[in-house]
Amino acid sequence: MAAPQYEIINLSVSDLERIDLPLFQRRFVWNTKKKEAFITTLHEGLPFGAVLVYPKTKEADSTLLILDGQQRLSTIREFRHCPLTYWKSLEHDDYLDQLEKVNSHLVAEMQLDEAGFDELLNSDDDRLDDWLDDIDSKPNRKTVRALIKATKKMMREYVSLESLKIPAIEYRGSQERIADVFANLNQGGVPLSKYEIFSAAWSNTRIHLASAAISPIQDEILSNVKQHYLDMSQSTEFELDGFSEDQLTQERTITLSELGIALGKYICDNLCALVPQTSNAVAEIGFGVLGIATGTDNRKLSTLINHISYLDDNLQDILDRVNRICKNLQDVFSKLLKRFKSSKNNEYALGISTTFKTLSYFAALWDLDPESAEYKRSLKNIKAYYVYDALAKTWQSKGDLRLMSYYPGEMQTRNYLTKLERKSFEDTFNHWLSDCTPGINFSKEITALVTIHANLTYLAKTVSYGESYELEHIIPRKLISSSDNQPVKKVFGNSLGNCMYLPRFDNNKKKDKTLYDVNQDGRYSKLIRESMYFTPEELCGAIEAIKEKDFDAANRIIHNRAQRVAQSTIDTLLA
Repeated sequence: MAAPQYEIINLSVSDLERIDLPLFQRRFVWNTKKKEAFITTLHEGLPFGAVLVYPKTKEADSTLLILDGQQRLSTIREFRHCPLTYWKSLEHDDYLDQLEKVNSHLVAEMQLDEAGFDELLNSDDDRLDDWLDDIDSKPNRKTVRALIKATKKMMREYVSLESLKIPAIEYRGSQERIADVFANLNQGGVPLSKYEIFSAAWSNTRIHLASAAISPIQDEILSNVKQHYLDMSQSTEFELDGFSEDQLTQERTITLSELGIALGKYICDNLCALVPQTSNAVAEIGFGVLGIATGTDNRKLSTLINHISYLDDNLQDILDRVNRICKNLQDVFSKLLKRFKSSKNNEYALGISTTFKTLSYFAALWDLDPESAEYKRSLKNIKAYYVYDALAKTWQSKGDLRLMSYYPGEMQTRNYLTKLERKSFEDTFNHWLSDCTPGINFSKEITALVTIHANLTYLAKTVSYGESYELEHIIPRKLISSSDNQPVKKVFGNSLGNCMYLPRFDNNKKKDKTLYDVNQDGRYSKLIRESMYFTPEELCGAIEAIKEKDFDAANRIIHNRAQRVAQSTIDTLLA
């Protein structure tokens, strides 16, 4: 068993003077309600959670960096400097009672309102003496003095700071393990993500951005940091303390955690065809790319703190590579995953996208010359691997370990230089089709695969741009549902073979017409041909089989088209 790397200690209020709050205090802090609840806990003598501190040096009286518990210590400090704020709110009846007693001994012109009473309670003895001199009656002056001093004592002693013991864990191990320690302490309650942990553990790190207007991409990174805090301030019960847009603009210095988030946002904005616009995706992709840039194992991102100097010195080069790879991948996948005539909220079909898979593209391309044949060949091959890996479930287990095999340098054992082997692709696709289950609703995987096939074939050639298209069932949903109406479905109405982008018909809401029903003038003949639509015989046969509840016969027809779509997709991706 390893020797303990921490000690349980008690801090006194006087020890707060050697507590060093993070240099970067842009953090979400307790609101008034939470602060008052904590002061009530102290007043009642109830236990509260330990804080986590880290000594800056090995000396006994070393300054302590507060890693966790900053809100508790800050609230204690606030009470120490201005106990009236809390006492008045928490014991308002007592406050008003004391004010009434004081006013009962004052003439009308000297009566105090709350603001005047607060001023006296916060004043020093000289200021109080000056005010008391205006009271004519000596007995009244003496009584009022006693009442005010008693009130000051009541509010100061509301929490006995002199005897207060603040439980603390003093971590004495390596600085690079701080995030791990912080994570272990926050396993109960609402768990923090590792990226939130990094934010707390790396609050003293510094990344320096170039002066304004020198690097547009660095300007955008800074803008993303600002927007990150502005967005959070709109969606949290906490208050944002120590954040100033003007100060950020002037100093142009951010933390390692802020760089990870801002970089992730940049990638999400510029690679929206592949990365979803979610907070999780922002963090995963941003910190993941920093791992690639520094050769840091994605499973050990807490050690990114060891690469601060490298990131600071090479920031522009890193951002240039990110920008270039984003543009190249966006160009490839925007054509592949674009949802035709889709809503703005679902512009791309991201059903088979995963973070680790996307990060592998960054890793494989990172050190390649963008003008080289290897770079261009990798970009071309990535499209087929994107689909194949989803069908083979390549990234579902130990994706973080697999990602390392794409890292540039000596550890690289995988890349996208070699064209995917056709037979392996065909076997995997057919196996995936055979594993599908009956149903009526399209899965996100089916939606993505149908979108890919459409963009590679019929939507790329036959679309009439005056017409709107939607992802729909070929054999109408209404027909399938009326016959296959048991809880356990039998028809593969949700299959790749029964899904495509169809023109919106006049009776679209009914969803009961086929392309043949609206093709009297031949306007959809090319679409029928290039989309591998059912032949008239196949469609009639499937419909009749469904009506007669001969579901096996209907499924054979649907499956045959699914295989044709799969083969067409493979052919175009490997072309």
